[in-house]
Amino acid sequence: MAVLVLGIVLAHAAEASADLVVYDDALRNAFQDYSYGGGSNFANAAPVHSGTRSISLAGSNYNALSFFHDGGAFGFAQYAGLHFWIHGGSAGGQQLQLFLQNSGAGTSADVPLNGYIAGGAPAANAWREVSVPLASIPALAALGQFDRIDIQSESAGTQPTVYVDDVVLTSPAATADPIFADGFDGGALLTIARDAPIDGLSGDRFGWRDSANRPRAAVLAHNDAGSTPNGSRGGELREFRYQAGAATRVVRPTDDSFGGFGYVVSHTAHEDTCTGGGDSSSLGHFTPGQFQRVFEGRHHAIFRFTLAYPRYCTTAAPAQQYDVPVTIDWVFSTGRDDPLWAVTWDLSGVPVNRLEDDSRAPYGQLRIDGAANDAARATIGGVAWGDYYRFASSTDPVSFASSWSWNQPNTIPFVTLWTSGVDATMGLVQTQTIRQQDAGGYWGQDLWNRTSAQGNGCTDPGSVYAMPCDYNWPYQSINYELYGGPTRNARLAWGTNFGFLGQQSYQVRGNAAYGGGGNGTALPGDPRAPGWPKKSYSVYIVLGAHSADPVGAQVRQIETIQSLTLGASVGSVIAQGAAGIADASLVTYQPAGYDPVYGALTFQASGNRLDANIGVGAGTLRHPLLIVRGYTGALPSSLKWNGAALTRDVDYFPSIRSGANELWITLNRDLAGGGNRIEIAP
Repeated sequence: MAVLVLGIVLAHAAEASADLVVYDDALRNAFQDYSYGGGSNFANAAPVHSGTRSISLAGSNYNALSFFHDGGAFGFAQYAGLHFWIHGGSAGGQQLQLFLQNSGAGTSADVPLNGYIAGGAPAANAWREVSVPLASIPALAALGQFDRIDIQSESAGTQPTVYVDDVVLTSPAATADPIFADGFDGGALLTIARDAPIDGLSGDRFGWRDSANRPRAAVLAHNDAGSTPNGSRGGELREFRYQAGAATRVVRPTDDSFGGFGYVVSHTAHEDTCTGGGDSSSLGHFTPGQFQRVFEGRHHAIFRFTLAYPRYCTTAAPAQQYDVPVTIDWVFSTGRDDPLWAVTWDLSGVPVNRLEDDSRAPYGQLRIDGAANDAARATIGGVAWGDYYRFASSTDPVSFASSWSWNQPNTIPFVTLWTSGVDATMGLVQTQTIRQQDAGGYWGQDLWNRTSAQGNGCTDPGSVYAMPCDYNWPYQSINYELYGGPTRNARLAWGTNFGFLGQQSYQVRGNAAYGGGGNGTALPGDPRAPGWPKKSYSVYIVLGAHSADPVGAQVRQIETIQSLTLGASVGSVIAQGAAGIADASLVTYQPAGYDPVYGALTFQASGNRLDANIGVGAGTLRHPLLIVRGYTGALPSSLKWNGAALTRDVDYFPSIRSGANELWITLNRDLAGGGNRIEIAP
């Protein structure tokens, strides 16, 4: 592999400055052409992004475009980023490397460039935006200053010609909000910063605009190498940022082994038959695995973690360890607030009925109030959840003595908690109804249709208190943290019944055989469900201001989806699809066209065209995600809603998932009523 130098020298001043043009039709501001290996043209006539000229590079044996600043080096405090536009020619997909060089010190550093290109690579026949947050990439910032930038063809052979235009060094804003200063926000497009450092690990940063056009950001720690001081191997959310009023709220892990969010945890019903080889309910982020950048689109991204999660306890002797393959996808979408988290547990390699476990994933805890450290965390004000009925505490702060109600019928599984003193909440909301996908566990149905006014929720000998018994909360949260009174711990998890993982058939609602005072009553028409060979489900991870009730809003969206009627006169509505992200078995969509794996309305294109209607029977459908399958073209030339042409990247946010032949669109509209015609033309 050839060693390449990159370069921009940024050095002289510590104060902020205006943006500095490197190239716009010609080299500017004392930059010179130091390109090497041939194949470059700084006066290319077409294509151009603006003006009359661009730069072309026909890739061959690690040749490169090189910009050298003859006027001295610049410091990162003066110019913190690099911005330009790139065109993939007739082919696209070129692999490129970015190098910076400090000529005075004889040092250089490099990073893969494609991770900073909107969509993850140059696109065929289209310009894509490139934003590189130089100052926040440790490998580059370690240079201190630099005077040369190289864009290298990352191939020993030839690559199709690529084009570059409007190259600018960008200055840090003097009063930038932290969400911008860290390079998370890229304007209208979703941005991805690969291999960003986070808590002693490497991770990927995702920045996007939410439903109110405000910036949000998330950092997912990789799980393929290394560990933090507390032993975490990553595979989880390590930072989340969003706008809370006029400020940015930064949600970070707690300072203990539970830090971070979104890993798997499972418990067994058979603690008496275990190998002794490990923790029977180990935290999934202690198990290393792999990650995959499944989809990096203009406005949408899928990031995947895989691991083999150890299970040490079996239903009968002899005990045996089984390492269960787990796949987790995180989905980010411009125009939508909440990341989607999807999981598939693959038990096909475990003999049926050999395990009888639950799933509490996604699991973890964060400082949801944005506190800088654990000591400053706000007290938890309340907790709520929904299985077949809705539960909510009504004493602030929440404790075992809190009053509560669990008497409102519920259809969409969810769990949430919120803080006192700080207007903050976090919750999980399933993409399906509880009849479509079981959620919640244990024996809490004894308290359905009741309130604390009718008596204590826990009446076990030696443990009498108002709230439900800690082991009977259908979703794990702060139930084991309240013995000393109110808590500042913000642990949150999902919940399912024992047997959800491993049993050929398990009882959906409680089972007296496991103790705890459960009555073992099954629901009419829904008494049992399969827990083998694979189990999949998806939830939204919701963070926001408690006063705005974002969890309730997401619940209402899934309720609204149940009322949809989709149709198509060109193309078709897709009626079936994969049961999970790693489960190809087919399931029938309910309602037709709704894919619960990714929370999307799905259609089949005809000749890269679609003429469809979304009928909303009840409520308002806000900023729906559409996936058009069988789509093999470039971005649509036209998208109309009820006959009105919409503007790309303003009224709708499209991405091409070329490997899957899919067009993903977030519609920047709220839909109501029976007539919402969508016309897509190539």
